[in-house]
Amino acid sequence: MNRPTFDNPVYRLDLRVRVRERRLWVLALFFLLVPLALSMLALPVVDTVSSLAHATPYTDAAGMLAGFALFGHGALLVLLSALAAAQRISQERERRTLPALVNSPLSAARIADGKLLGAWTFDLWLATLTLPFLAVATLWGGVSFGRLLLAWALNVAAAFAVSSFALGLSGLFGRSLSAYLATGAALFLWCVVVPIAGAMACGMLDLNGDTAFAVTLWHLPLAPQAWVFSEGFGGSVGALMPCVGLAVWFAIGFAGRALAIRGLRREVF
Repeated sequence: MNRPTFDNPVYRLDLRVRVRERRLWVLALFFLLVPLALSMLALPVVDTVSSLAHATPYTDAAGMLAGFALFGHGALLVLLSALAAAQRISQERERRTLPALVNSPLSAARIADGKLLGAWTFDLWLATLTLPFLAVATLWGGVSFGRLLLAWALNVAAAFAVSSFALGLSGLFGRSLSAYLATGAALFLWCVVVPIAGAMACGMLDLNGDTAFAVTLWHLPLAPQAWVFSEGFGGSVGALMPCVGLAVWFAIGFAGRALAIRGLRREVF
């Protein structure tokens, strides 16, 4: 199987096009201002301690800032990753530029890989904007930067998987609106219907707790991050929860890439 490489001409073209889009810079400003405003609101209500030698007066604010950066931004990252990737191929159809791509010497797999790398670069760019807030939360005390960084990396992995699947739907559907709706429906089934149906099935079948959670909850986009942030690798589950999540996300990403390639191969001009 061909691996995505950064010398892909579709990737370079995609980068040039995306950098010129003003909405990307608006998103960046939003990602920076919201946690900044949250931290400013949190500072007046934190408990001030008398000695900075043993504690910092910003400990409560640090936990709030770290939690928002991981989970608020993590949820936004997954959502925006899906929406951005869901129009990367279908938009080419609407602009009538897809024939030029498909009839070029590039294979369908190479075109899909270029679009996929562009989507992942967008995800990583947005995710990187949260790192300064995680660093501040660590400096304020009470939060391990290593644990925060691991949870952040899981956020990125979840966004990559969602982007890949949304790209696959973009390759299958002729219009961006259809790809958006299909992506939204898939996210709803994954994040809402599967946990509810799993909880009902577990109640009726009396399944083992860890097995039931692995099937219904551990693979959700933010579930492993919550475990790492709150408990790390301790407890009865240990590292199994992030491993299950990564395995499912890899399968979702692989399926999305395959769908994108199939959609491109169906194009006949």
